[in-house]
Amino acid sequence: MSDDNTIIFVTLTPKSGKEADLESLLRGMCAPSRAEAGCITYNLYKKADVGGAFHFFEIWKTQADLDAHRLEPHYKNFREKLGDLVDGPPAPNFLERVDATS
Repeated sequence: MSDDNTIIFVTLTPKSGKEADLESLLRGMCAPSRAEAGCITYNLYKKADVGGAFHFFEIWKTQADLDAHRLEPHYKNFREKLGDLVDGPPAPNFLERVDATS
């Protein structure tokens, strides 16, 4: 991985009772996102406790690749459906590599 990769960690907190619906929507993002040309890593995680938050860990070759991802039909569909399932907006965190192996 080069130093100009765009690394993002996004947290999404489900509304009470919407955990399964949100997980289904998020799982649906994984395969098409991973198939995008600029995607290096696109992984979904959830907190170990019941009802916890979900987290995407993404690495894109460039910021332009992440920007292109946000124009894809599957991303637009995801954003349209997301509002009814989450307690607040997604919380993105852009990361810089400090000490990591390739």
